Formats: sequence, C-alpha cells, structure tokens
Amino acid sequence: MENAEEYGYFAKDVAMDIDITTSTLRRWSIELEKAGYHFQRNEKEQRIYYERDFKVFREIKKFLGNQVPFVDAIKSVVSMDLSKKNASKTPSVKTDELRLSRCELEEIVNRAVKTAVEEEREKMFQMFEKKLNNTLERRDNFFIEEMRREQEERKVLIEEVAAVKEKEKKPFWKRLFGG
Repeated sequence: MENAEEYGYFAKDVAMDIDITTSTLRRWSIELEKAGYHFQRNEKEQRIYYERDFKVFREIKKFLGNQVPFVDAIKSVVSMDLSKKNASKTPSVKTDELRLSRCELEEIVNRAVKTAVEEEREKMFQMFEKKLNNTLERRDNFFIEEMRREQEERKVLIEEVAAVKEKEKKPFWKRLFGG
C-alpha cells in the first residue's frame, strides 16, 4: 500500500476542505479514474483520500476557476506528478480534531447569534424598565410636590377666609371704630 504511512480522509472531509459538494467530488473522482488516476479504497470499496489527492482536487478547482474546460483540467492534473510533492502528513480521521459541515457551523453560529441577541434584548428591556421607573418616580414626586403646594395655598386661603369671617362676627360699631 503506497500510502501506508499517511492518514486518509473520507469524501465528506475532502469536500468540506476543498469547498465543494460530495457529489462534485464523486464526479471528479470518477473522471480522474477514467483518465488513469488511482485512489486507494478501503475494504468496503470506499475511496480513501490522501494529501496527494487533496492537491489534485485543488489543482482541478484552480483550473476550473481559470475557465479551463473540465476535460482539459482532468487531463492536465493526471499528467502532473503531484505524488512527489506530498511531504507532509495529514491528520488522521480518528484524531480528536473536530470537523463540522457548513450546515453544522451555521447552526452553531446562528444559535450563538440568537443567544447574543436575546441577551442584548434583555439588557435593553432592563434599561428601558429602569428609565421608565425613573420617569414615573419623577412624575410622582412632581405630583406630590404640587399637591403639597396646593394644600399650603388652601391652608392660607382658609386662614384668610377665617379672618374675614372673624371680622364679620364683630358688631358693626366695633368694626366701624376698629375695636
């Protein structure tokens, strides 16, 4: 086995790394095999991809990005000797490294954003409630002060009315001569 010292990947991992769909990866792999490229397979006949295969797919993607026809890109890549450029090992499929699909990552990000938005909204509600309570307290204090002022004015008026009534109770001659 020529890649015995390397760690292999399954199609999902390769597709995610190259940023293509697994069906595109499958189609590219079939066309490469038709052109004479060989992939290692496991006991279930599934393709196992190694670092040299990653390089092949990256080259195909680069060619296609430069408007090279698919058939020509496949022929060009098969004619290259990318296997000798394989100096580094890739991490094993069985490592503790966490790999997520785009959907899983989007779901995690969406949940984090939703949580952050909910927390921010809660803070805003708390600030609004505090501001509302402060406004209501100022209004209440203003009304209480107005009521006290009106009570004082009433008290003065009542005293003035009482004084006038007291004067009216005095006989006419005392009122006339100031006595």
